[in-house]
Amino acid sequence: MTKNAGDIILRDRMEFDIDTGGFRTTVYGRIDLSSYISVVENRGLAVKALYFQVREQNSLVLPNTGIWDPVADLEAGNDGHRAALKIYATTRAYENAADVGIASPDVLCIREWTSTTSPNGTTSNATSYICTDNFFGPMDLHPSGYVLVSDLLIGVAMDDWNTNDEDTLEVDILMIAEPVKVTKDRMNEMLAQAQDL
Repeated sequence: MTKNAGDIILRDRMEFDIDTGGFRTTVYGRIDLSSYISVVENRGLAVKALYFQVREQNSLVLPNTGIWDPVADLEAGNDGHRAALKIYATTRAYENAADVGIASPDVLCIREWTSTTSPNGTTSNATSYICTDNFFGPMDLHPSGYVLVSDLLIGVAMDDWNTNDEDTLEVDILMIAEPVKVTKDRMNEMLAQAQDL
């Protein structure tokens, strides 16, 4: 899984609560990287790959596996139903996940799920489901690795995922990175940029 002999694999897990109706305003978890980065020693961490796995420990539908169901609504009603989940890694705390895209500064990767169900027009049961899973990773956005000199933030937001309303979901995070030396000029530039936030 690692790309070079010097690469390291880091793992973390965070939980996020979902309110009534399946909504979650933007919330962040922090991955502590203080063991791998040092401003004084000009040490950074070049992130090459990030993976997210959503898990549902208390699933009533899939209790033995903890697998999260990517269908947001099994009974779409006469209007159908749309829902979305966004998870992203960044060094900048954006106030709203709606502001985060692949062109946003300091974003390492983004993963987005959408779920659309369509009614059959005569009963309340949905008859078709379309679930998408789009991922833009560090290998896409930063092919040579995104160099970190600070902790990493994992942002989460959700719209109308009503099969998980009033539930707690988990996100497992796996990161492949390489310890790197950062020049003093580059370090000062990155720290100055961080102070501007």
